Amino acid sequence: MLTRSFVVLAAAAVLAGCASRTELVTNPKPSDTVKAKSFKSYHEVLLLPPKDDPRGVVPRVADDIRKLGFAVRVIDPAKPIEASQGTAFVVGAGGWLVTCAHVVGEQKTATVTLDGKRGLADVVAADAKADLALLRLREPLPPGTPVLRFRAAEAPPKLGEDVATLGFPLSRILGNSVRMTRGLLSATTGLRDDAKQVQVSAQIQPGNSGGPLLDAKGNVVGVVASTINPGAVAQATGGSLPQNVNFAIKNGPVLDFLRSADAKFASELSFDPGTGLAGLEKGVVKVQAGEVGPDSERADKLVVRVSYQSHWDVWYRFRFFVLQVFDYETQEPLFIAGQGRDNLVSNEDVVIRDTMAQFAKGISAR
Repeated sequence: MLTRSFVVLAAAAVLAGCASRTELVTNPKPSDTVKAKSFKSYHEVLLLPPKDDPRGVVPRVADDIRKLGFAVRVIDPAKPIEASQGTAFVVGAGGWLVTCAHVVGEQKTATVTLDGKRGLADVVAADAKADLALLRLREPLPPGTPVLRFRAAEAPPKLGEDVATLGFPLSRILGNSVRMTRGLLSATTGLRDDAKQVQVSAQIQPGNSGGPLLDAKGNVVGVVASTINPGAVAQATGGSLPQNVNFAIKNGPVLDFLRSADAKFASELSFDPGTGLAGLEKGVVKVQAGEVGPDSERADKLVVRVSYQSHWDVWYRFRFFVLQVFDYETQEPLFIAGQGRDNLVSNEDVVIRDTMAQFAKGISAR
């Protein structure tokens, strides 16, 4: 996400154009969403520490931000800020759901949104190697929720046949409505001729993982799993970028996993005949790993990333010390505060104190 890829040295370079003392640089072109906000609407700071904190400055910064009236949560820099998100679909009237294992990770609970209503599901079983997980809702399915049917084993997917996906791609940007994409079955094997997968031309985006791959009759023929890495392909081919090279796990491995996870439930799975794609979106679920608050909670959060480089020369001082501040809801940079280059006459205490003064000035701007 943006807060992970915002280049520290770029921020330092911006500040280096000023004097070597601490400075405040604001985003000159904020979005309308950010313009409409006052800094008084922010109540929590998600603090992103550097990978290493040899001078132990993060606790001090956290305490200084708390003194300004914010709740502060220090985030593990090795983990994503936001819970993993994907798609699942209903495969049993008892609230049984299938998704990909990488969507739920190591969590034992998932937050689900079904037909606009949020709830919780337990991760009954997960197999990282197969990349499949079985979930069960804690509350009964809403009346009328369709249970998706699998295509019978004697009718395997055929090269060139029409397929469709249902899911929640890029939900942070596009929203929480189910999206459908259509395409063709491009190959009856996956990456490097993996016999457990199929390749499809239907567009896949982050958030589609775990959703159903459907034939023209609405029968499940696979579970959407991945897309090819464009960067790796470009490097391997000298610059060529792949288009719509995506993969789904075939029914065979999916059914094997379900039988091993819960044989009784698997004996009740539904198969052909499907009656078309209409209405199946009501049986498709947005899934987030763990227990996650409502999307509205993003609006009151700031993300503050701490970046610095310290060295010893008579005393400890910073080559640079930067706080990058983002709006969590939009991932938009708001301002940068700190020292962008080495200052021979400063020390760490002075730089941290002055940077926090600039930070306080930044958050009082509106």
